[in-house]
Amino acid sequence: MLAGFFGMIRLFDYVFLRLAHRSRIAAGLAVLLVIVFAIQLRPPAYSGSMVDQLAANYPSAQAAAKIAAARGHTETVVAIIAPGRATVGPAFADLRALEAKIAQLSEFASVRSAHLFEGQLLLFGQDVDTSLGAFLLGLQQGDSAKSLVSKGAKYFALAADVSSADAARVVALIRGHEFPSGLATVGVLAAAALEEDVAAGLRQDLRKLIPAIVVTMLGALLLAFGHWRALVLPVFASLASFIVVFSFLGFLNISINLVTLLALPIVLIVALANSCHFLAKSSSALESSDDLDAVVALTLRRVAVPYLISCLTTAVALASLGFNEIAPIRSLGLLASTSLLASFALIILFAPWALRWHLSVDTATAHRSRGYLRFSGAVQRHQKIVATLMIAAAVASVFALPYLQVKSDPRIFFPDNANFTKAVAIFEKHFFVYAPLHVLVTSSTDRAPSLATLRFAGKVRNHLRDTGGVRSTTLVPAVGDAGGFLITAFVSEPASAAILIDELDVLQDENRAGFDIVYSSAQLVYEGIDERAMSSLVVSLSFSLVIIFGAIFIIFRSAYALFAALLANAVPLLIVVGIVWLLGDPLNLVTAFVFLVALGVIVDDTIHILYSHRRGARLSGSSIEFSVLLSTIMLCTGLLLCQLSDFPTTRQFALYFALALTAAVSSDLTLLPLLLNWRRTRGPG
Repeated sequence: MLAGFFGMIRLFDYVFLRLAHRSRIAAGLAVLLVIVFAIQLRPPAYSGSMVDQLAANYPSAQAAAKIAAARGHTETVVAIIAPGRATVGPAFADLRALEAKIAQLSEFASVRSAHLFEGQLLLFGQDVDTSLGAFLLGLQQGDSAKSLVSKGAKYFALAADVSSADAARVVALIRGHEFPSGLATVGVLAAAALEEDVAAGLRQDLRKLIPAIVVTMLGALLLAFGHWRALVLPVFASLASFIVVFSFLGFLNISINLVTLLALPIVLIVALANSCHFLAKSSSALESSDDLDAVVALTLRRVAVPYLISCLTTAVALASLGFNEIAPIRSLGLLASTSLLASFALIILFAPWALRWHLSVDTATAHRSRGYLRFSGAVQRHQKIVATLMIAAAVASVFALPYLQVKSDPRIFFPDNANFTKAVAIFEKHFFVYAPLHVLVTSSTDRAPSLATLRFAGKVRNHLRDTGGVRSTTLVPAVGDAGGFLITAFVSEPASAAILIDELDVLQDENRAGFDIVYSSAQLVYEGIDERAMSSLVVSLSFSLVIIFGAIFIIFRSAYALFAALLANAVPLLIVVGIVWLLGDPLNLVTAFVFLVALGVIVDDTIHILYSHRRGARLSGSSIEFSVLLSTIMLCTGLLLCQLSDFPTTRQFALYFALALTAAVSSDLTLLPLLLNWRRTRGPG
């Protein structure tokens, strides 16, 4: 097996040499393949909030499914309405008209009731069994109720339970409804509204961020190499990566969401980073030879082989995500690994011609700027100091590991400027947290609801109502085959929900009458997602470590090279752990995912350096040092542009990914050379 692997490397080495002498044919083939991929492009599907995809078969998801069945698979659509200076009579007529439209549109529509609470109008009231419109009619009959503003109501909340199939149409109806009286819909809360806003945010990010990132990276390359011809290979790499990823999206029937979208920056980063290696190494090789064929062939041998090794190890590591229990993560692993290999083949085919065209003008010494040489000298002088500080920071970060919390807030998956997010903010401030706790009380013996079950459900409801932080509760019979009764508790803050859950657990433990209590909320579902995702990511990370560093040991046939690579890559990842703790962020699906993806990317530079070291090349002031540094600066700049995204998840992922790349290049340029040179000076013994 080992002989076969090295035989494959020698075969690729021979192919690279042949490509150097057939550059036009290879480039034409690469362009033709890109066109073929482009023909396969289809408009991508956007999967929005991903809650259904993220929810695997675990207890929280099972409880949520059972309660959804008990609710009749209906969805609550909430319209937040600002009264303005509308008078009660016209406002009543407008709201009654909206309620009638909702009832006509959805066969199972049920408009919920409302009541006053602390001077504001709330929904889901158990004291007034009327609709919002009927409640306003009661206000109209009072002598002092001249306008809605005089009653002190800042917002109204009209809610309707509709079938899941009709939810999107009801949302569109509410958003498009005009109130002649002066009322105005300022927000709609519903899963359908969130799906629509997330999909719109993803489209906006793609249109806004991808061009900005690519232009910034190409600008950095232009400054580094001093001629526009140096941009040909990176432009092709960017275009090929984009087309390949979106082509595989359609071919593999994968929809775009906040997880699968990460495949594009992963493939783009690897492609652009290795473009830097090609350009830097070719410019350096031209300084010792005027024969373009020989220079291109030498560049391919010195860059393409480690590029192949790093690409294979990264692709296999990403493919390990295919065993993950979370569907979007499995899709990401499949999409990223296949796209990475396809883009590698396209870049390798196109690189010989692009390098010849770039080297046909005098740009060989463009990267040897005084600033870079001064930086290289500073790194050489302070190598031990920087390496010592990094090891100290990594050791300190180890002690922060026990203090990291595993916690997720569903709102980090919402776009900041979306109507849904604004509606949530209004609802939390003026009403209650938009994450009600649903409790299903059933009998262990009787399938049909009984008076005893109702009494026990009433006891549970009263117990919850007496708990601090509960603003309102409702009690209704469950529908379908669930039987029993469904209690909904609306709380003022997430901490109150945790208290309610503890109370429910106590009631369940003390229950001796044969009743079952099942509860669920959006927060519990996301916590279950976190637990499953974290355990799955740990398995994937372990598998990636074995694959990547096992390949390094096999290829370089040195236990010491393995040790140096492990230490050089562990230090930056541990430093990022310490930064996560210092910034007060918890470990969640996003921050944990950074470590898995970052490992597959930062090890590429390590492999390039190990490959150069094996050939006896020096690092300080060399083309490999320059390309590692340039690619990191370029990629970090592009990642920092992701702070313009509307999604907290994207901003958080990009920030920690950039920090991981920065720490990794510092480790690769200081700690790794020290370890390798120490071994060289001591000799093999």
